[in-house]
Amino acid sequence: MNKTPQLTMSEIRKEIDRIDESLIKTLAERQRWVEKAVTVKKRDGLPARDDARVRQVIDHVRVLARAHNVDPALVETMWTEMVEWFIAYEERSI
Repeated sequence: MNKTPQLTMSEIRKEIDRIDESLIKTLAERQRWVEKAVTVKKRDGLPARDDARVRQVIDHVRVLARAHNVDPALVETMWTEMVEWFIAYEERSI
């Protein structure tokens, strides 16, 4: 006999909405740190794009994805898009 309570779609959607809010809060925190990086890059004359760092970030999130049983291809696609957006944001700001 299955002892797991049956969930309704409403309950599932509520949890997905809660997770989405958490993701947005985390993304906002990441953006604040990118803004700090812009300040340092301006001050030190550094370029927005650092290809070695981009590769490092993507490789790292692929490892994290595997560790957390998430499709690494999905994570790589999402992070590549996000990183490229932030690089463009930095380039506009520097």
